[in-house]
Amino acid sequence: MPDLLAKFSTQTSKSPVLIEVKSKKKKLLSFKPDYLQRLQNYADLLGMPLLIAWKFHNLWMLFEARHMKMADRNFNITLETAMRENLLGALAGDVAYKIGAGAGIHLRFRKDNLVEKDETDDGYTEQWMMTIDEVTFTDYQGNRREDLCGEVQSLLGTWDLDEQEEHNDSHIYLRFVARKEGMQFAHTALVHLLNWESPHDNRPHWRGLLRRDQVTANVANFSAALESAFQQKVVSHIFHVRPHAMPAFLLPPNT
Repeated sequence: MPDLLAKFSTQTSKSPVLIEVKSKKKKLLSFKPDYLQRLQNYADLLGMPLLIAWKFHNLWMLFEARHMKMADRNFNITLETAMRENLLGALAGDVAYKIGAGAGIHLRFRKDNLVEKDETDDGYTEQWMMTIDEVTFTDYQGNRREDLCGEVQSLLGTWDLDEQEEHNDSHIYLRFVARKEGMQFAHTALVHLLNWESPHDNRPHWRGLLRRDQVTANVANFSAALESAFQQKVVSHIFHVRPHAMPAFLLPPNT
């Protein structure tokens, strides 16, 4: 019996789908023939599509079981094929996006009181009592932005920002700025947000989250937040990914 029974609002068919969930860090997912056959027989009995959800490190893919092909002994699918046939975008609204290079958050710390100064082989280290006296944001064009809403600010926290530090006699400047490299999927970004909002054990409590009207505290609608960030020149690209072969239960009627 597959792990999940699900019905998505994007489906054109009335029938739910069955989902078998697997986690594997190798670039090849393999099922024994009798194992896959039992899953398919159950799906055929109920007249429901059979999908496979594969977690590869932090990345999820969702694809039709028919894309697994017989090799020497087992039915296999490569990471490349699973990505090409991924249904998370078409079925669940997943997108990929880029924070534009140069967008970021900038903190200015005022040096109030020198607490300690220690000599080292390379010079010295200092400990200061400080006050954050300015927090600013920039878009990818380098413009200072004071109008970014909380949801757009939270998107910066989903990105691997480059840290830069500068000192002068009165202040320390910390800048966290996006580089040119990288791309993020919405489903992995949501996990970043949930980990940041979760208790000290750093693990989201999934059962509790399912009972909440809003999954994350700071972002009510991820798609809307991305669109706002795109309009405000924080997000430079949004990619709507579609599978190479669209399944029948997502096609318009009479197609």
